[in-house]
Amino acid sequence: MPLIASGTVVGLTPAIAYAATPCAAADLYAKRVVAPAPASAGARFGATAASGDFNKDGYTDVAVGAPNDTVGGLTGGSVTVFKGSAGGLVTPGTRLTQANGGGGVEAGDRFGAALAVGDFNKDGYADLAVSAPGEAVGSAAGAGSVSVFAGGSGGLSSGKWYGQSTGGGGDEAGDNFGAALAAGDMNGDGYADLAIGVPGEVPYQETAKGGSIYVYKGSASGVVAGWTAKQEDAGGSTEAGDRFGASLAAGNITGSGHADLVVGAPAEAPGSDPAGSGGIYVIPGAAAGKAAGFGLTQAGNGGGNEADDNFGAALAVGNFDKDGYADLAVGVPGEAPGAEAKAGALVVFPGAATKLGTAYWIHENAGAEPLTAGDRFGAALATGDADHDGYADLIVGAPGKPYGAAGAGVAFLFRGAPRVANSTVSLTTGRRLTQVDAGDVNEGGDNFGSAVALGDVNGDGNAEAVIGAAGEGPSGQPASGTAVALSKLVRPVTGTVPREDYAATTVLQASPLPSATAGRIEYAYTNNIRELVWGHQLDPGNFDSVQWTVVGGLQAYSGQPALGEQGDGRLTLAAHNAAGPVWATAQVTKDPAVFGDWQPGGVAMGSGVAIGHLEDGRPVAFAVDTGGVLWALPQTAATGPYTSWISLGIAGLAGTPAVTTVSGGIRVFVTDTSGVLRTMVYAGGAVTGCTGISDPGATATPAVVTYPGSKSRLFVRGGDGTILTKVQDDGGAFPAAWQQVPGFSSAGAPSAVVSPLTGKTEIVARGLDGFIYSTGETVQGSGVWRDWKQVTFAPVTAATDPTAFQVTNDNGRTWVFVFRDLDNLFHAYQVPITLAKTLAEDDAVAFERHDLPAPPRR
Repeated sequence: MPLIASGTVVGLTPAIAYAATPCAAADLYAKRVVAPAPASAGARFGATAASGDFNKDGYTDVAVGAPNDTVGGLTGGSVTVFKGSAGGLVTPGTRLTQANGGGGVEAGDRFGAALAVGDFNKDGYADLAVSAPGEAVGSAAGAGSVSVFAGGSGGLSSGKWYGQSTGGGGDEAGDNFGAALAAGDMNGDGYADLAIGVPGEVPYQETAKGGSIYVYKGSASGVVAGWTAKQEDAGGSTEAGDRFGASLAAGNITGSGHADLVVGAPAEAPGSDPAGSGGIYVIPGAAAGKAAGFGLTQAGNGGGNEADDNFGAALAVGNFDKDGYADLAVGVPGEAPGAEAKAGALVVFPGAATKLGTAYWIHENAGAEPLTAGDRFGAALATGDADHDGYADLIVGAPGKPYGAAGAGVAFLFRGAPRVANSTVSLTTGRRLTQVDAGDVNEGGDNFGSAVALGDVNGDGNAEAVIGAAGEGPSGQPASGTAVALSKLVRPVTGTVPREDYAATTVLQASPLPSATAGRIEYAYTNNIRELVWGHQLDPGNFDSVQWTVVGGLQAYSGQPALGEQGDGRLTLAAHNAAGPVWATAQVTKDPAVFGDWQPGGVAMGSGVAIGHLEDGRPVAFAVDTGGVLWALPQTAATGPYTSWISLGIAGLAGTPAVTTVSGGIRVFVTDTSGVLRTMVYAGGAVTGCTGISDPGATATPAVVTYPGSKSRLFVRGGDGTILTKVQDDGGAFPAAWQQVPGFSSAGAPSAVVSPLTGKTEIVARGLDGFIYSTGETVQGSGVWRDWKQVTFAPVTAATDPTAFQVTNDNGRTWVFVFRDLDNLFHAYQVPITLAKTLAEDDAVAFERHDLPAPPRR
């Protein structure tokens, strides 16, 4: 069945050719890319990142680790520190190696494998801790070390080297001292303390190599010996290979007034559960440094313990719901949710006194991405306030995400908010951040999202996201890795939405109920007082059966709304809210037909909205924001939730999109700010092939019909009121020139449909006299048109453009067009099935008039 979309394009003439120019890429987030200098292949620059104000100038600085960087011919690792400024990160940065941190550079040291920021000496300047967990101490290979660089007015000073001996321990081979770092004031003395993970350690009084923690206390002279911790401090037991201390986070999650320490043991085998399912341990802070803690696994917290889930591989702390307790985010990058692929997951534990609150789970499909094996969603986490609203936000990396090839990577922003009623959920639906947003392309092995950080690098009060791509190759350089700082993460939500009187009606015939042979007809429009009205025609053969409902109460809307049908048959309704964003709602049940609550969009849109359908039936909404960037709102699965709006990386646009289903995705048509009509194909959460298909002059969207083979024909209104058309050739290209459908001047947008009775393309349009006229092909597929014929007459005057659509009822298939008059009353003109079968090739189409029941009036 061909799909239709209606619109108008004015100002075009039929004879001018065009240049098929590519679309403009969006710089949605005012990106700033940083790279290592010099670049060395395999350096893994961007494998770690941390932020803090090292020189106390009010701008957050960023440290980026490259643990495999070549230093003096040896792969010892490095860290590069970039200063923040009003213009963003300052390049080039300052490169630190172990030689700056009090140690020697040897191959395999992995200097920069972990980073932490805290004011360890309480002088008001942030200090930087850098680990080298592969460092050989004496003859103990891989014993590990940590260097602490003190902040000051000139930035970071030379570092001081620490081994386990500082904490009273011994340096043994394979300890990996410094595999993870975290900073926080755990004993409440005003100095930040440094927690150091040693996942290869045999803890004191234990016999198994299960891992331990050293905490070096802050003091006026920097970090000094403090205390140790092991699983037994939190109700666990040490077993070989647990890797207790492989990840760390610190924050006041139990309300004790001290920073609590959270320790990941991602290789833990809880009880009789398999190895690698993982566990975490919470060790509350106290004046003595630590209090008795507790452990958590997936079991009993909404999940199950399965082999290689790696629950606890990444940790982050932030107050997402602003309730006074910090919340805990736990990455599970090996998780396979239910029957889904082993894509990874995130578990959030709300902070609460003594113990933690009820956990909730987040998966990639909450950020507009399908779950694919090896995505490693949750492998990197960071918190900060991206919109200066007092709620912590969360960045999540999925560095294994494939885009064409494995390991291109992606990251997601989840915003904090008040808790959803009767639940502990506070993080909102995620927004996807890709390398396209960073001004780059997705390539296999880039590992975008390998590290994440949030910090206000430009001093505007909003945190920027710093995202590492440890496998990326800067232009013309080896694959040494990069990192990008993305500003303006939260888009404007409000905008000016002018009232649009007599906007056209959207019509959709839904799929049949199980007991019916034909689906009900659904209508949606906004009236002149901005009410959104939904019509529900119970019998597709009886226009008197329409039932009208005002949707949204006192909410105001503008322009033509959009209708879509989900894979399970429930309707989706979207409309441009007068406050700026597009709001959407889906039916809770199809029979009886009941819509759920409106979901406000998070981006101010400058255009109306259109809904297309992927080949698997999932609807996707499209709109252009006030900055001219194209966005999509996809459904995650046939019966799943919708994501937040995601940027498609195309800028410079101005019109409301028109969409149609084609082989491989959804073809989108939209005008740019110069009036060039552009087209692209949406699939897999991205658009490809975006190009111009007209000269300047277009002001809105075309009407589209799509034929078998995914060839689209466009219809527009020219500058002189004539109707123009063009159709794709067999290779998919649009011709340079428009052809005229002669003999008629239109007052508005044409609408087109392929007649299911004849297979001919039919057109209806509103004339300058307010009456509706029609024409169609003389021969199926010819593109040769009959003379225009007047269809409607006085006293019925059309105030809106018509909408044509195919319909199936108990008598068979036909087509109909509807419009509203000056009183917003509906009129439908249907082609009688029996009469149409008797018409000759060149005969004009005949119609039956039906007046629909009056819509509700306030």
